[in-house]
Amino acid sequence: MALPLLHIFSAVLNSYILWYDQVYVNVFYGNSLDTYPFKSRILFLTLWNFVLHGFYHWVAFANDVFGTDEASPRNPPLIRKLKDLLFTIAFPLGVYVSIAFWSVYAVDKELIFPEHVEKAYPPWINHPLHTFVSVFIIIEMLTSNVTYPRRMVGLAMINIFMFSYLVFLFVVYGRTGEWVYPVLAYFNWPLRISFCLGSVAMGHLFYFIGESLNKTFNPSLKDKGNKKSR
Repeated sequence: MALPLLHIFSAVLNSYILWYDQVYVNVFYGNSLDTYPFKSRILFLTLWNFVLHGFYHWVAFANDVFGTDEASPRNPPLIRKLKDLLFTIAFPLGVYVSIAFWSVYAVDKELIFPEHVEKAYPPWINHPLHTFVSVFIIIEMLTSNVTYPRRMVGLAMINIFMFSYLVFLFVVYGRTGEWVYPVLAYFNWPLRISFCLGSVAMGHLFYFIGESLNKTFNPSLKDKGNKKSR
């Protein structure tokens, strides 16, 4: 019973914060960056990740009701397959967003969360956006059964997601001459490319960590997982 409660709580919380942000939170990013959809929140990986996690928890709750949480179902329903596929993306991205955000914040918050932006986001919004995404998905890892897809499929999904955002990031810079994240303005081009590729590498690392943890906490999946990875 605890797992469905976690899913519905997370899903409702994410949905409420997204609604509240669009209705009540106003942030000025700069004339050239204030013309994008969703009050320009679409510019940030945080929103992409938060929407992904919200969708995941709604799908996970639907699986609780209509699907199955068996460790290794022989013929999993479509909703379970969708849940497992989304998890393999949500776990590495959620962990990456939390670690990347708070690491840069600890060095100099102006590089990622300038004062005027931080004032617009009270802690009860900021922490679900940048902290709880990883906390909830780690709890999910420890309490839910996940059947990872073939490694090639999982990594392809991570690459599609992350490179789609990176392409978008550079397109925005090409159109506006401004970087969405101030930290990028302090880098030269080799460092920017290295930073972006390093972020993708971290996404891969967290994918492998998630896959390994899943086998540890779901021993019945070890043999199946080994076969799928080949």
